[in-house]
Order: sequence, then C-alpha cells, then structure tokens
Amino acid sequence: MRHRLLLPALASALLLASPVEAADMSPPGASSCTGCHSAKRIADSVIPRIAGRKASDIVQFMREYRSGAWPSSVMGRIAKGFDDQQIDAIAAWFAAQPE
Repeated sequence: MRHRLLLPALASALLLASPVEAADMSPPGASSCTGCHSAKRIADSVIPRIAGRKASDIVQFMREYRSGAWPSSVMGRIAKGFDDQQIDAIAAWFAAQPE
C-alpha cells in the first residue's frame, strides 16, 4: 500500500524538476538500464530508447522479462533483480524523462 502513495509523489517530483535535477533523482536500479538504453537516439540500434515511454509499458515489459514470458539473454537476468515496487519506480522515472 505504501508504494501506491510513493509512486505518484515520485512522478510529481520528477515532472516538476528540471532535466538535470530529474537525472539526479533517479531511483536505485535505473543506472543498470542506462548502460544499454541510451538517452540519445542511436541510428540502427536494436536496443530501444525507453526515456519518455509510458510507465505502464515499461512495467509490463520488465515483468514479462522477469517471468520469462519474453525470452532474452540479458533483460531477464536484469529484471529478476527488481521487485514490483522497484520496477514501478524505475518505470515512473523513465516515463518522466524527455523523449
């Protein structure tokens, strides 16, 4: 129940913050995403950008990778390291980033 209150507060804080401040406020674990998912567009990259995507999409994808519903070589292992609350916070943060 506590995470239902925390998530809107985090999303609001990120939306009100400048891009530099928002980057500084990234939740634990978000840095494990930015190593592959670039903030800049990269021509011909097979790894999608996730900044600015809908949080609900990011949550769905992460949970599907975690459960094994989507086979992967790397994402499944990364997603298994996060619980639902962490995934929700990471998704809210990426959704608040400029596209």
